[in-house]
Amino acid sequence: MQTSSQDIAATATEFGISTRGAYNQLYMRGWSFFEQCLATPWSPTTPDGVINLGVAENSLMHNQIVKFIEQNTQVDPISQLTYGNGPRGSPRLQRALASFLNRKFSPLEPAKSDDIIVMAGVTPVIDALTWALCNEGEGIIIPQPYYTAFATDIPGRARGVIIPATFQDIEGYKGFDDVFDAEMNVQALETALSNAESKGVKAKGLMLVNPHNPLGRCYPPETIRAIAGFCQAHNLHLISDEIYAQSIYNNPDATDVVPFTSALALDLPIDTQKLHVAYGASKDFCANGLRLGMLHTRNRGLMGAMASNAMLGWPPYLVQDIWAAMLEDTDYTDEFLGKNRELLGESYKVVTDFLREQGVGYYGNSNAGMFLWIDLRRHLVGKKEGGQPPELRVGKLSPGDLEKYLEREQHIWKVLGENKILLAMGSVFASEELGWFRMTFSASRPALEVGLERLKKVFDALKRSQL
Repeated sequence: MQTSSQDIAATATEFGISTRGAYNQLYMRGWSFFEQCLATPWSPTTPDGVINLGVAENSLMHNQIVKFIEQNTQVDPISQLTYGNGPRGSPRLQRALASFLNRKFSPLEPAKSDDIIVMAGVTPVIDALTWALCNEGEGIIIPQPYYTAFATDIPGRARGVIIPATFQDIEGYKGFDDVFDAEMNVQALETALSNAESKGVKAKGLMLVNPHNPLGRCYPPETIRAIAGFCQAHNLHLISDEIYAQSIYNNPDATDVVPFTSALALDLPIDTQKLHVAYGASKDFCANGLRLGMLHTRNRGLMGAMASNAMLGWPPYLVQDIWAAMLEDTDYTDEFLGKNRELLGESYKVVTDFLREQGVGYYGNSNAGMFLWIDLRRHLVGKKEGGQPPELRVGKLSPGDLEKYLEREQHIWKVLGENKILLAMGSVFASEELGWFRMTFSASRPALEVGLERLKKVFDALKRSQL
């Protein structure tokens, strides 16, 4: 992203704000767009509304969640309308989360409530974690492509630096499957660390998103072990974001995929003081709006540092106890998660059948999450240019070609918006290659069906267009 120190200084002067505030106002306003375009979401009563297949929201079990909340919410003024036990989390939810981790994540050492801090989503967790681990200008290594909001979570307030680990220049790289290969990861991480050091950026940790976002696949245990070994060798913290841990579905066409394995379940070659696992209610429990996340860590110093700022990301006890009630009802939780996995698999099939009918490629070795990584590269090339994608790797393009193809990727996104349907551009996920988009398939079935109708119109329009 190109930034201008003159623009930052001018904005700071104009509004009387800090330079960091001016920087964020100019360059970190991702939600401003969504506030506008999602003001009128599609529903049966607003058929002209926007259908959002760009943000990772799961609506498949909303009716069940609503019913549970309505039947199980009771207000206790003593514990829920006061400060309670403070900002580190409702003791009830901490106990329920520890039990849930022990049942579903199979940790080698049982999780305890004292190991858990609760915040208003995983975004505040990552923000607080970065603030606690990194001095300003120090970095977190993340394999590419990676979750778009890390570009806000890490530098936005804590002023940490994202250190991208690239794969496509590694000798022998063949495709996205290699992103999950142990040896390929070690090579990518070593190169990323070396590049950061050459720029004077000190790495303090590594962020692993397992299952992967946006590729929708689980890391094999041997790769997690290799990454942990890399972290130990270089005195880095390993942060495992496992927010999609229970959103695993059956993909009969996938090859060599593995079930989810938590970093807590493995005997990893890393100091336990440097292993931290994030989780939240948003994805597996279809409840982005509850704004609940947690970090499991056995590092008491880190826990204390994060707790010192916990008031800045303190979710209401009433909301915390809603999630606690779900987790305490183990029969309900097991049934809910099982049904969610079944519905995810069904929606995956609906969308992949549609994409094949439209001749649109996608990364097919996925079995987790609620999205697909779809290939629209051919639409970045005009018919006068032969219609075949050229070299679209960001690191290989000249500045002029990079600008040209980014504009064409944005053109596709604009056409989608004009047809009131959202996908997410691959470039916002730090994709190494332009022309990929992330498509969420966990909208309600009525919304998904209308969305696919709109997508067909978009694909037809792109086929007809002359860039």
